[in-house]
Amino acid sequence: LAVVAAVIAAIALGPQVAAQFGWNASLPTMRATVAPAMTRSVSIDFGYITDPKTDWAAIDRRLDQAGVTTVNLNAGRVEFTAFDWSASPSAAAEAGTDHLAVAARALNTGPHGQQRPVNLIVDAYVPEWIKSDPSIAGVSANGRAARYTASATQLAEGAVGQRLADYVAALGQRYDPNRIELTELFLDTYSFGADDLQLFRRLTGAADWPRNDDGSIDTSSSEIGLFRSQAIAKLLTRVRTALDAVREGAGRDIELAMDVRINWDDLAGGPAISGQAYRTLMPTRAMLQPWVYLGLANKQPQDVVRFTEALKSDGLDTTKFVMSVGLWRGPANAEPPGRITPETLEGAVRAAATNGVRDVNVTPYSLMTDDHWTALARAWG
Repeated sequence: LAVVAAVIAAIALGPQVAAQFGWNASLPTMRATVAPAMTRSVSIDFGYITDPKTDWAAIDRRLDQAGVTTVNLNAGRVEFTAFDWSASPSAAAEAGTDHLAVAARALNTGPHGQQRPVNLIVDAYVPEWIKSDPSIAGVSANGRAARYTASATQLAEGAVGQRLADYVAALGQRYDPNRIELTELFLDTYSFGADDLQLFRRLTGAADWPRNDDGSIDTSSSEIGLFRSQAIAKLLTRVRTALDAVREGAGRDIELAMDVRINWDDLAGGPAISGQAYRTLMPTRAMLQPWVYLGLANKQPQDVVRFTEALKSDGLDTTKFVMSVGLWRGPANAEPPGRITPETLEGAVRAAATNGVRDVNVTPYSLMTDDHWTALARAWG
């Protein structure tokens, strides 16, 4: 009762008093009091979030018409933020403007007045940091440094992982979103620096990397896959712990999710070689968001059902998975990017909501055409 009274008093007395309790009462609500039975979300690109010309009313109408229950807003990176982060003032996309608040205020109400939950997305790439301090970069087996990705050690135990945890905590403290999603945490190439070898030794007890007969590193070894997954699990634990502590412990109610790939040859196992063995990551309490990117994997909607069936058959809790249907169609670096057909999108989102899955995402907003919105409305509306 005392906490309730404090909240009421803070709201009544205004932002200055509310700030004493760790939040700003003028910020829009991102968490729904009652969660939707089925989460149907669309992810909005960072470019739209930070563009002052974005027509949020038009986007809101799109979401309403398509039956979108939840919206995911890209909150940027630790080095490029969508609001003024006091820990790194120079990182703001536009000083003095809270782009996440603008977007959430426009999109957090559904067509019948119900609250639409808002999730936030954090990109783990650190290209500018690597430019200024190359020592944090991941290193490939042939000695090439990454341009975007920090080393496994930096993520698991170093400054980059701490910075990422700090940013997630700042988002949780400031906005109290429904969920915070981490993306671009893939260790499939750059985890062979000197620091990572030391971490590998400590985590596995091995003296050296597994090697081929010619002495080169066996980059496909299951030992390396396990090591990478353990490193990512350590990072998720750091982030989860930081998030739990915000808002005097109420941060425990903010969900944490992580984007993962699908291993089409081991559907329930996940791509351990990317640091994403599902069973290694799930104890961290992070939801896993598989990239159901049919156009890049040359798969069809029936393959999505095969995937959800495999998860359930292997005893995994499918309510802890978010199926993220991507619109991209190969090649991945095409400009302009290709799109899957509206029919494939409709089939994929229907197939994704099978075998107990209750959370389906469509990404990105920027690739949606009128025909895709019509198809999504057929599936969800």
